[in-house]
Amino acid sequence: MHKFTLSAAAIALSVASLAAQTITVPAAFAAAEGGTTGNVWRAGINRVQCFYDTTNFTGQSTGQPIVISAVEFRLAGALAANIVTYPSVEIHLQNAAVDFLTPTTTFATNRSAALGTPNYSGPVTTVAVGGTTPNGYFISIPLSTPFTYQPELGQDLLMEIVINAAPAPLLGNTINTGFSAATHFANSVRSVNSTTALTGSVSAFCPVARFTYTDAPGAALKSDYGVGCYDRAASIYEEFAGSANDLSGQKITFTQNAQGGYDAVTTPGAAVVLPPAGTIGLALGDDAISAVQTLPFTFNFPGGASTGLIVDSNGSLGIAGTVGTSIGGSAATLLGLPSVRLAASMQDLLPDGATNVANVFAHADTRNPSIFYYTWLNVPCFGSIAVPAPTSTFQIALIDNGTNDSVEFRYQTLVNDSNSNTGIALTGFSRGSGANNPGSSDLTAGTVSSVAELKGLKLAASARPVVNTSMTFTTSNIPASTAFTLYVLSVGQINPGVDLGIIGAPGCNAYIQLPEVLSNFQIGGPTATTVVSIPNDPFFVGQSFYSQAIGLDATANAAGITSSSAVSCLMGSL
Repeated sequence: MHKFTLSAAAIALSVASLAAQTITVPAAFAAAEGGTTGNVWRAGINRVQCFYDTTNFTGQSTGQPIVISAVEFRLAGALAANIVTYPSVEIHLQNAAVDFLTPTTTFATNRSAALGTPNYSGPVTTVAVGGTTPNGYFISIPLSTPFTYQPELGQDLLMEIVINAAPAPLLGNTINTGFSAATHFANSVRSVNSTTALTGSVSAFCPVARFTYTDAPGAALKSDYGVGCYDRAASIYEEFAGSANDLSGQKITFTQNAQGGYDAVTTPGAAVVLPPAGTIGLALGDDAISAVQTLPFTFNFPGGASTGLIVDSNGSLGIAGTVGTSIGGSAATLLGLPSVRLAASMQDLLPDGATNVANVFAHADTRNPSIFYYTWLNVPCFGSIAVPAPTSTFQIALIDNGTNDSVEFRYQTLVNDSNSNTGIALTGFSRGSGANNPGSSDLTAGTVSSVAELKGLKLAASARPVVNTSMTFTTSNIPASTAFTLYVLSVGQINPGVDLGIIGAPGCNAYIQLPEVLSNFQIGGPTATTVVSIPNDPFFVGQSFYSQAIGLDATANAAGITSSSAVSCLMGSL
């Protein structure tokens, strides 16, 4: 590891402006429909403490100090807003004294400071929105006293809403919310119909909020951009919009290939094998997972093997890793889950629980012990508005072929009309844990193939570029075939990058301009580091530099090089 200190002579002046930006929390619902509640902006008085985990900010590249100047609230999907005026509303923002997962029911205990002057105090009037799903923001509150928040310090954001008087006319509105504290990284404590009660009740239905903010003056910033080469994806999936799929009566067969992935082929004829008479279902209810289901054989899949799977009521099997329930909603969710998944149709399904008739069944093939089935039998979607609600019957068949096992998704009928995530359904195989995204494929258009998962060369910085501190730049995912990597720092950025196919490295990109300010040979892998010191000099505040790594790998392409993602840095005093 080498350490370098920037010099003023090498850095060109580049002062950033403080442009207003917005961020939506919980992050999972930035562009997706969430849960709903009518118990916040209701036809009455109210006190609600809203807790947003720091990862809602840092996960959206907002770890630096920010100044929040406004907050908005989103109406539940497909609804029309009741136009009302709340004559007296207070908004208080501060750091939470507790973690979002473990708030107390005592309001004062959850605060890091006693309530003082509100960040906003006054009337609030709702406005009409388009009735889309997700819907528009029907309440917008500019803060008279902006609040400075620094997520990277580790304290969650606490927003306290106090509705001191009922609205006129006396009508409430249903808003978008999170609905699983552990999954959506948000929580709330509320006292419905009281603003003076000292305690409230915990509710996972924490409002979706959009904050307007600027970076704090003098804040140091860093952000990642670009993609390193070569990313290769083992996952295969298709994302279906709400109420749209073409899989009823179809069968998708996943066969392992010589490239370490799957070949997926769709053919007509589902041939769903129903559970034998007397088979007892798994009694799964809404958003539930089963106990480990032990298989009669070892199931091999690309990159691993398992003898026990976990069934998610929401249309998937967890093969390996930490398995929880998920209604999906996006490829990022599917690929980011901490488990390998076989998703016949990951969406918000509603098995009948203890009734155990319209449920999920695990059963062996009575004629072939090398086949085991997981069958979703006559299961409706959560929140379907059709009466009666249409149902889906589909199954996942695991087929033991020695070490080259295969999988079949068989669909007798498939419906995706849930009111969660606008009914988006995901079908396919995911390596999970932040797997590479191959993009949605049309699984009925022909053979779709994947390869062994490979992460492209990546460059990341350990901290923000604050003056009088050091930053560690780490190059990761370095293949064993790479002789060395070169860390390069420049004052010029190329974004989007320039494809290096012109020199024999197609799919690799240059994201910084030459000549460089400094460079460092890094020996070894799979990671290598370079430390850059930011001097204690006000000259550097507001100036930018850009970093990228280059790998020497004779096996990669004709040029024998690979390139990493890049890091943009704006130096600051805090």
